[in-house]
Amino acid sequence: AARERNAETVAMQEESTRKQEALRQQTELAIQAERRMTDERKAELDKDVARAKALAEAEGRANEAKLAEDVNRRLLGDRLEAQRKQALEAINATFQHLGKAAMTLLTDRQKLVSFAAGTTALALGVFGARESARV
Repeated sequence: AARERNAETVAMQEESTRKQEALRQQTELAIQAERRMTDERKAELDKDVARAKALAEAEGRANEAKLAEDVNRRLLGDRLEAQRKQALEAINATFQHLGKAAMTLLTDRQKLVSFAAGTTALALGVFGARESARV
């Protein structure tokens, strides 16, 4: 009877040990499955973060290029406006000098006579040279 009880106790202990081992293995498998799922979620989140970061960087570069283009366009406009003003000032100065010269020429009789004589002599010289070269 004691042997039977010992045998029963040993059998029960072995059964308990097998159940504990099976439970431990199930727990280990569940932990491994959880870890795999966690790693997969982490990889997916990392991929999403990388995609979002790349998109944000691309948008940042596009905005930066647009701002640089706007600045360049404004600088070009300013430069062209300065050149236009400079050209207008040069034209106005030229016409002012020509106007003063014409007024001087028209108001000073001696200069008007000299100008008319010089222009006539120049015209005679040009036409005379052309006629003599034809011969």
